[in-house]
Amino acid sequence: MGDLVRINEQSLVQRLSPAEAYTLIRQRLGWLAPRWGLRPEDVARLTSQTRTSTYAPGEIILPKGVRGDCLGLVVQGQVAVHVGDRASTRVVVVLMPGSTFGEMMLAEGLPSNSTLQALTRCEVRFLRRADIRPVAVERKTEQRIAQRWQLARSALVVLAVLAWGMVLLQQAASKQVLAMIPMGIGQWCSEREYDFCTQTAWQASANLAPNDPIPLLALGTIYFEKGDVAAAERAFVAAGTLADDLPEVHNNLGLIYARQKEHERAIAEFSTALELEPGVAATEHNLALSLQALHRYDEALVHYRTALALGGPQAETLVNLAIALYEMDDLAGAVDAAEEALEYDANLAAAHAVLGAVKLETQQPEKALPHLQRAVALDWDYGEAHFYLGLTYKALGQVDEAILSLEQSLARAEDELSRVRIRRYLNELYEIQGGTPTP
Repeated sequence: MGDLVRINEQSLVQRLSPAEAYTLIRQRLGWLAPRWGLRPEDVARLTSQTRTSTYAPGEIILPKGVRGDCLGLVVQGQVAVHVGDRASTRVVVVLMPGSTFGEMMLAEGLPSNSTLQALTRCEVRFLRRADIRPVAVERKTEQRIAQRWQLARSALVVLAVLAWGMVLLQQAASKQVLAMIPMGIGQWCSEREYDFCTQTAWQASANLAPNDPIPLLALGTIYFEKGDVAAAERAFVAAGTLADDLPEVHNNLGLIYARQKEHERAIAEFSTALELEPGVAATEHNLALSLQALHRYDEALVHYRTALALGGPQAETLVNLAIALYEMDDLAGAVDAAEEALEYDANLAAAHAVLGAVKLETQQPEKALPHLQRAVALDWDYGEAHFYLGLTYKALGQVDEAILSLEQSLARAEDELSRVRIRRYLNELYEIQGGTPTP
């Protein structure tokens, strides 16, 4: 295993209090809770159920390659992290009380990529995946039961609609008039988030009135919200074939193309929508987003400000304006827009990320840290927040935390350019830590 490092005598007596240990584990589990659908009370209960194990000096806590499926918190003592093969293993970092390990093992069941060994008498508190799994299964079961009840209610509503429709058909009512009935039922179901009922009713309306673009627009919207972009595009194109002068058709097609990162096509559709119906704040906002994606910042700012003047989605528009201003190196403007966005909604992860990025850019990492930690806590899947948090930890000399955050960012990067940028920082940190560069 190699030579053990010399122990600082002061560290032998350092120990986390029960309250400190509880807070740290609850924070880590809280970040991962959305993955399993855990409620706040589940997080609190699971944190209180963690178990402590004691290790003698030199004892292996976790061998390399083992699926530990756990999150560990060092409560007392020092833990050496060894990397490399058995013949060339070396200590790359020593975990002190308050350090955690195994986040990815807990979250994704990954095997350990290093060996952990007690350097002194150690106490480690463990939160195990096996303890979380029953609670997660229970929450998923509850969700499935709720969905089945919703499906049953939706089916009853649809059957009632069809029965009513058959009666009216026997009375020689026109199909065009009949189509209004399932449209209204679909709207009722939509307001109550009965998706199956909504889709079935609007499909019935589209079948009854094949020359009416409105049911197709409604269907396209629900497909888009469910993530079925191809079906949404087919519905919107079909609606456009029936009525090319509807601004909603072009705005919705613009949203499709923007989702597919075809921003030139999106800009053309949003522009057509605004020509047909000027003064729509949401369309101005959408156009600005695609312009920003192509780095046409001056044009994007014009449309963001128009959207704000028209009373559009203020918080969302302001936070995207803040991002655009940051990308233009207008740091003061970015701060003003982000702070104004937070006045509308204090839980905007992107606004906190912008404020943190600005503080980091102006050499104030200690002030950047709380904003970026807040951003990650609000949206664990926000890759840019993880990226700037990693750079902040790096600036503060917290190498382990920086690596963890940048690895999270790398896992969420959407393009190769971003991945190259993140790997560059990671490899620099791995060299400091003595680890292996990213592939």
